[in-house]
Amino acid sequence: MKSNPNFTVWLMRISLIVALIVALLSWLNGVQIFNVIVRAGVSFGIIFLLLIGTLRAFEKTALPEPAPDKDEAGRGGLVDISVGEDDLTSLMQSSDVPGQVDKDLSLGLPDSKKQADIIRRMGWGGE
Repeated sequence: MKSNPNFTVWLMRISLIVALIVALLSWLNGVQIFNVIVRAGVSFGIIFLLLIGTLRAFEKTALPEPAPDKDEAGRGGLVDISVGEDDLTSLMQSSDVPGQVDKDLSLGLPDSKKQADIIRRMGWGGE
């Protein structure tokens, strides 16, 4: 997983906000200016290091992005197979209709005789 530069920007912004809150609370409690600056700097550094460390740990332990399953022609690796197809060589040829292997199905459902034959082949028909 590649790190997005926006993550680092947001981590800086969050750390800066925390540093400003620490500086404001320190100033309200009457701490000297030098100590307010030191506290704000230390709080910024600690929060930023914790956040960036968490991001790097996530990047190292995250699962890699899966590669798309493509064949040599750039099509999906899984092939739709029509149950009623008799000739398997025609399944390997490209289709004009995306996602449809059997070109006859793009014209509509097969007639009732063909449907009965499909059901019989699937084992759903009565004996």
